[in-house]
Parts: sequence; C-alpha cells; structure tokens
Amino acid sequence: MDKKFQEAILNDDVDALHTLLVQNPILLDRATKEPFPNTPLHVAAAAGKTQVAVELATLRPSFARRLNPEGFSPMHLALQHDHFQTARALVTIDPELIRVKGRERITPLHYIAEREGDAELELLADFLCACKRSIEDITSRCQTAVHIAVKSCNIKAFDVLLGWMKRVYLTEVLDWKDEDGNTVLHIAVSTNQPQVVKLLTEDRPFLFKNRPFLGCMYRDRLVKVNAKNFLGKTALDISREGHCDKEIPDMLGTAGTSLTLSQFLSGKLTLFEKCSRYFGIRDEQTGNMILVVATLIATGTYQAALSPPGGYWQDDSDPVTNSTSIVQKPHMAGNMILGGSKVYFFTVLNSLAFYTSIITIWATAIGLLPDTFIVYLSVLILGLTFFVSIIVEFPKANRFAGTLIWAFYEILLLAVLLLPILVWFSHKAIQNRMDATKRRVGSFLESEPRRR
Repeated sequence: MDKKFQEAILNDDVDALHTLLVQNPILLDRATKEPFPNTPLHVAAAAGKTQVAVELATLRPSFARRLNPEGFSPMHLALQHDHFQTARALVTIDPELIRVKGRERITPLHYIAEREGDAELELLADFLCACKRSIEDITSRCQTAVHIAVKSCNIKAFDVLLGWMKRVYLTEVLDWKDEDGNTVLHIAVSTNQPQVVKLLTEDRPFLFKNRPFLGCMYRDRLVKVNAKNFLGKTALDISREGHCDKEIPDMLGTAGTSLTLSQFLSGKLTLFEKCSRYFGIRDEQTGNMILVVATLIATGTYQAALSPPGGYWQDDSDPVTNSTSIVQKPHMAGNMILGGSKVYFFTVLNSLAFYTSIITIWATAIGLLPDTFIVYLSVLILGLTFFVSIIVEFPKANRFAGTLIWAFYEILLLAVLLLPILVWFSHKAIQNRMDATKRRVGSFLESEPRRR
C-alpha cells in the first residue's frame, strides 16, 4: 500500500484520503486485483479508524464483504481488535454485514455471542435488532449463535439471545440441531449448565404460534425435551450418564415419544391438514373478495334480524273481544308484528343466509389458523347475539317454535366454530412430538406466502 495512503488511514484523515484519490483515481482499484485482498478497509477496521472506514465503505461497498487471506472481513477484524464503535458504524451503513461469513462460516454475530463483557453484550443486542435474520446463520458445524453462546458457557449472552427470540417470536431456533444433531438443550445438559436448562424447560403459558391467546392456561416449554441427536439420545439420556447435576433430570422430567420427520410425512394427513387443503384459498384476491361478500351478507342478515319486516309492537295488549270474535291479538312491546307462517319463513331464510356467511368466513379462515383464532371467537359471540335476538323478538304465541329454531342453528354454530379449534389442538399435539433438523427461520410445514 502506498505510504501516504497508509498514513491517511492510520491518522483517520478523510480529507487526506480524498486528496490522494484526486491525485490517483485508481488508488482503490489496486486493492481488488488479488482474489483475497487485504483491502484498505481491512486496515482501517483493524486499526479502529472509524471515519476512514466509513468513508471507504461508502466509496467501495464491496470492500466491506471481501475476505482477506486469513478469511476475515473488515467487521471480523474490528471485533477481534475490540473496535466496537467501528463495527457499529459499518452496521449503520449495511446491516447485512452482520451476516458476512468468514473462516468456518463464522459471522460477526457468532463471534460476539462467544465473547464475554458488558460492551460485548450491548453489541450483541445491537446486532440482533439491526438484522433479525442473522439468527438463522450457521457455522460450518451447523451451529447458531445460540449454540455458540451455550457451548462457551456464556450465560449472559444466552439470556440476551433468549429474551430477543421471545420478543420476535423466534424461539423455534432453540430446537435447531448442529452437525451432531444436538439442540441447545443437549449442549446445556452435556456441559452441566442447570441455569440454562431451567430457562429452557420452565413451563410457560401456551402460545399460539408464539403469540399469547387470551391467557390460555395450557402449559408448554420453550424447547422439545424429547428431541434426539444423531446418536439417538435425548437430553434426559445425556443427563443420566452421570456427569451433570442431579437437579437437571428433574427439570427435564419424563421425555415422551418423539416422531421423526419421515414418520410424520409418511403418515396420513391430520384432520386439520385435510380441512386446510379442502377449504384453504391460495389466491389472496379471491380470498379477500369472498370475505368481503360474506361480511356484507352477515351484516345485512344481522340487521334484518334486528329490524324485521313490519317492525315491533310499541305497547302491550291483552285480548280484546266483543260478542262475536277477537278483534286484536295479544302482544307485548318489543315483539315482532309479523306473525303466523310468515315469521317462520322470514326467520328461517334470514338465519340460513347468516349461517351460510358464517360458514364462508370459517372456511376462509381455517387455512390461516392459529392466527385467526380471534376471528372464530368474534364470530361465535356475534352468532350467539344473533340467535338470542330471535328468541327475544319472537311473538309470545310462537315462542316455542322460535326456541327450536334458535337451538338448531346454535348447535350448528357451536359445532362449526369450535370444531376447528379442537382439530387444530390435535394437530398441534402431533407437531409437538415431531423431531426434525431445522436450520431456517419459519416452518417448512406451513404454507408458502401467498402472492398477489
């Protein structure tokens, strides 16, 4: 490297850098001739010269991703020499630099997850918040940042990672396996870390796709305690080999039977999967149109139930008779004026239209479970209100028939809206038993994102 150029970098002098570039415009191009160059940005990052490093990364963005002969990017060098401000500045330019893979596919996130210290913890938190998908990067040994933190017994870094994963709903990463098939729980048990085991196996409120649902009291754990590594051992099996604290087997409890991915795929579709395939609407525009129409029908029929043809009686009346016949039927304030066979005809058809719209919403939302549980709850409450209004408004003389109509439709409504929830719970129970190697964020068993 040119001596003046090197002095400008080491003095963190941006003006001198640009002066040299004006005199020699191809000065930076010389550093890219070799396959694995030690670029000026590598020199600036290793020396902690933040201003020049940012300027070089701006002038030549490709420098920030290049690896030197030792297999390190400028970000790696800044971290190795504890120049955390330089690393933060580079992340500000391009958050994806956190995912640059160096020697043994180690990223800056992997590197900082292994380091101990308050400054390192803050930088780890900054990295996670700056680039969410960096958590899915794995080393050549198929280890995530969580694996590395637990393997190096860096409890504080693990706490940061665990707290972040809970907040961004990515606790599924805890069940990913390394090259030996070990999850984070396997590593925590084999390295005798009761604190980590306790955090991983403590009961928590059941989460629908990692989202709390109405304070449901069903209990679950962050990780699958029955997961097996490639030697066929669960965390409980490892804890019984006699090299860890006696309290760890108690934390793990009794590991249930696991279901391998091949066994799961070889088996028959669950009832939930069958319903999703049959009723699921893949095209987003079609689904939106159906939901709009179904909502309009539900709104119109609900309004018709509240305001039936003829309206309501405004006062109470007893039978009025004369010497020959009754001239006025008895009625109560708030009852329908409509009577006779017409009230049955109107109520049955209106209820049928309302019920059909509810079925349509049910069929459209079933493929999106569990995110649409709140929709099922809202529709159930709406349906209960609708059919209760029928009972209240029916004429007193026809109250028994109205009760039969209400009971019939209410039983159907409860069956339609509660059945998907029960079916999904049974499907979830099977999925919780499944033990598969996962190394990507998101479940491959879920439907692909729909396109417009």
